Amino acid sequence: MTNHPVKKIFLLLTLVFSVVSVHVLGQKKGEPIDTLLERFDHKPGLKTAQAFFAYMDREEFMDEPVVFTSATPLDTMKALVWYWAGEWYYDEQEYALAEKNLLRALELMEYADEKSISDNLAMLGLTYMRQSKYDEALHYMRRCYQLDSKSGDPDRISSSLNTIAGTLLAAGNPKEAEGYILKAITYAKQVNNPSRMAVIYGMASEIETQLDKSEQGLLYADSACMVEATTGNQYKMIVRQTQKASILVGLERYEEAERILAEVIPYFRQIGDQLSLAIALNKRGRAARGMKQTDKAVEYLNEAIAICQRIGNPYNEAYARRAIYEIMYKSNPEAAHVHLERYHQIKDSLYSHATSEQLARFNAEFGRDELEKEKEQLTRRNHRLIAFGVIGGMVALIIITAAIIWFRKRQSKTNELLNNMMTELNEARHSPSGAEESAPTEEPEEYLTQEDKQFLKKLILSVTQMMDHQAVTVTQIADKMCMSPKTLNRRVKYLTGEGAKRYIMRIQLEQARIMLLQDLDIPIVEVGNCCGFEDHSSFTRTFTQNVGMSPSDYRMSRGQA
Repeated sequence: MTNHPVKKIFLLLTLVFSVVSVHVLGQKKGEPIDTLLERFDHKPGLKTAQAFFAYMDREEFMDEPVVFTSATPLDTMKALVWYWAGEWYYDEQEYALAEKNLLRALELMEYADEKSISDNLAMLGLTYMRQSKYDEALHYMRRCYQLDSKSGDPDRISSSLNTIAGTLLAAGNPKEAEGYILKAITYAKQVNNPSRMAVIYGMASEIETQLDKSEQGLLYADSACMVEATTGNQYKMIVRQTQKASILVGLERYEEAERILAEVIPYFRQIGDQLSLAIALNKRGRAARGMKQTDKAVEYLNEAIAICQRIGNPYNEAYARRAIYEIMYKSNPEAAHVHLERYHQIKDSLYSHATSEQLARFNAEFGRDELEKEKEQLTRRNHRLIAFGVIGGMVALIIITAAIIWFRKRQSKTNELLNNMMTELNEARHSPSGAEESAPTEEPEEYLTQEDKQFLKKLILSVTQMMDHQAVTVTQIADKMCMSPKTLNRRVKYLTGEGAKRYIMRIQLEQARIMLLQDLDIPIVEVGNCCGFEDHSSFTRTFTQNVGMSPSDYRMSRGQA
C-alpha cells in the first residue's frame, strides 16, 4: 500500500518532464509523431487518437478537422490514424513507414466511403512508385482508378492519368506513358485548376523528352513554368525549373541548364527535399559532363547516389551510376565496371517480367475505360483538440510555473517587438523623408537572441508587404522566407507561443489598429482591405473577437482619448 502512491508520483513526474521537454523546450525532431503513434498502437482509443490528431493540427498538416466522439467506432479511429500517419511519413520521404501504415488503414476501410478508399489506394500507389516497386504501384493504381472513374470528376481523372503516366515513364515505358498524359491534358483543360495543369505539363515535358521529342518537351516545360507562376507556389516553380533544366541537358544546352541547377540545388538543400535534391544533382552531373567538367560531374553524381541509397530510391541511383560509368570507363575502367554492375542489378530488379505484364494489362485497358486516376495532392483535413492532463507534485509545479513565466516574458518581448516595428513602419510611411530607422529596441538576450529578432522582423515585413488588398496564407509567407510551412509554423510557435497562421493574423490586426487611429479619413472597409481581410464582415468579426470592440468603436474611443 505504501509503495503505490510513490510509484504513481514517480510516473506522474516522468510524464510532467516529458510534456515540459516537448511543449516547453520545443525540442522535437520527428519523435512526437513516432511516440504518439506508438501510444495509439499500444492502447488505441479516443484519448490517444485525439492526441495524435491534435499534434497534426499543431503542425498544420491538414486543412480540415478530424473529430472523434465516444461513439466513433474503434476501427474508424484506427483507419484514420494510420492513414494520416502514412501521409505524414510519405511527406517526410519515409516510404517504408508510409507503406506500413497505409496498408494497415486499408484493411479497415471495407465499409468506408469510396473517396476515402480511393485516397488510400492512391497514396499506396505513390508510395510504391517512390520505392520503384512498380508491380505493387500499378496494382493499387488500378484499384484506385476503378473507384475514381465512377466519380466522373475530370480533375480527379486527370490526376490519376498523370500519375499512371509517371509510373509508366519510371518503369521504362515512355511511349505508353505518352497516351496517358495526353488524355490527362484533355481532362485537365475541363477544369480551372492551375496547380494540376502545371503538374501535368511538367510530366508531359519529361515524357516527350524521353521519346526524343525534346523541343516539344521544352514547350511543355515552359508552359508548366508559366502556369505555376500564376499559383505563387515557389516550391513548385523550382520543381518546374528543374524539369526544364533536364530538357536543356538533353538538348545539349549545358550552360543554361547549369545556371538553373546552380540556383535550385541550394533551395532543395535548405528545405530538406532529398528526392528533388538527388534528381537535380543527377541533372547537374550530366550538365557538368557535357561541359567537360568531369571531376565536378562525378562529385555531383556520387552525392546523388548517396542520397538515393539513404532514402531508398533505386531508379535515380541507377541513372547516376550509368552516368558515372560513361564518364569513367576509359580513365578508370575498374571503378567504372563497379558502377555498371550495380546499374544492371538495379535495372533488372526494377523492370521485371511481372511489371511488363502489369503494363500490358494497363495499356489494354487504356482504350476500353477512361483509365486510372491517381492522387496528386490528397484532401488535407485538419483537427483541433488535445488534452494532456498533467497533475504534479511540488517539483513539477515549480518547473512548469518557471517555464510559463519564462515563455510569457519572451512572448511579451515578441509582442513588444511587433508593436514597435509596426509603429516604426507606419511612422516611416507617413514621414516626408521616407524610411528613417529608429534606434533598435533593447531586448534582453535571454529572451530573444539577435537571430530570433531578425527572423521576427523579416516575418513582420513579409506579411505587411504582402497583405495589401489580398489575403495572406502561411504557405505564401513560408515561400517568401524560403522555408517550408511546417518549419515556419514550428519556429513561430517556439518564439511566440502561437501558430504561424494566428501570428500572421495578429500582425494584420496590429496594422489595422494603427491605421484606424492614424488615418481617420480612411473608411473602415478600406482599412480591412489594406490589412488583408477578404471582406468587411470578416474584418469586423475578427477585430471584435481579438480586440474586444468593433473597429468603429475602437476608432471612436481611442481617437477621442
